[in-house]
Amino acid sequence: MANPKLDKERHIQYWQRCLKSLLPNGYTSTDSSRMSLGFFILAALDLLCAPPIPFIERKNIRDWILKCQHPSGGFCGSPNHRYPDEYYGDESKEMDPANLPATSFALMTLSFVGRLDRVERVKCLRWLKRLQREDGSFGELVTREGVILGGGDMRYCYCAMAVRFILRGEGEVSDMEDIDVEKLVNHLRSGQTYDGGISESSQHEAHAGYAYCAIASLSLLNRIPSSSPTSNISIFLPGLTNVPATVRWLVSRQLNYVPKDEDENSEDEEDTSYDQSDMSGSVLEGGAFVGFNGRCNKRADTCYAFWVIASLAMLGHVDVVDFEPSRQFLYAQTQHQIGGFGKCPGDPPDIYHSYLGLAALAIMGDPDLKKLDPVLCVSCEQRQKIESLREEALNGR
Repeated sequence: MANPKLDKERHIQYWQRCLKSLLPNGYTSTDSSRMSLGFFILAALDLLCAPPIPFIERKNIRDWILKCQHPSGGFCGSPNHRYPDEYYGDESKEMDPANLPATSFALMTLSFVGRLDRVERVKCLRWLKRLQREDGSFGELVTREGVILGGGDMRYCYCAMAVRFILRGEGEVSDMEDIDVEKLVNHLRSGQTYDGGISESSQHEAHAGYAYCAIASLSLLNRIPSSSPTSNISIFLPGLTNVPATVRWLVSRQLNYVPKDEDENSEDEEDTSYDQSDMSGSVLEGGAFVGFNGRCNKRADTCYAFWVIASLAMLGHVDVVDFEPSRQFLYAQTQHQIGGFGKCPGDPPDIYHSYLGLAALAIMGDPDLKKLDPVLCVSCEQRQKIESLREEALNGR
């Protein structure tokens, strides 16, 4: 019997349903994050080489995104989180402040359906600078009084670097303020833990999602340490303190998955389908299904296939992963019969895990998907488009 593979047509149908019909009621609580849902949907259709979205629909999506643009810079997560223009005055511009994740997703999503010429770039970059703390980290939003709110973990650093990359790039832009890059790099370095992983700080538990965000942030700053002793020589500190330890920690996120018969375990019994007792390599040899977890002693989860493999790709060590059993875990265990991917085997599909499942397979070279840029988590073709749109916007400023 042939091994399962990506059911491309069903995935396209799944994403088209997500785009054109009402989402299940479970998504009601994500109203403030609708911009992220829009990004995942459009990016997935692009990866799958789906038929193009008609012009009028693209225009409607573009107008919807621009309605979320905040007059003080940045974007809100949905139109329901932005007041009408007539309610804004000098004393109340921050009564519904823009937030950093929504801004990064808005800019990425806009690149699929339009240009960047209607984005208030200077305002947005000034707002971004205000979000950086003294320790180099970034918050989620800033109040009218200048108080930075939100966690200081690596997710916000990545969102900030994505915004910076899209709006100004690495070159000098005279009319656009910049963040303190060295403080940010030092903050990212300080997150490396004793075991080589990365967290919010060296005293927290390492997490694969945080590791990805830190490494991708460094990549967008051109501060990924090179494995070559004669290259990447710089007067600046490299972004990671111990690359081999980080690679080892990432590789250790792999674990065998052995499917159980439905009557073998009851719901009350411990799930013994996973084997992570020895990550030296012997346990994984010959395993039909290999998944990835985000932390030690956790179950395999579709999204971590992306966070881990993309991190290794950015560090230049993706060759340490055996792609075939990793693909088969996604194809046979979390790919859903209606399209999309579930979080874990047996789970229904959701937008977040469905996109990151595709992204992981794209990095592993699935022939039915476009090549993926691991840094921005979009197709390589789309990254080139973003760079082109940025230059076009900068030249027209």
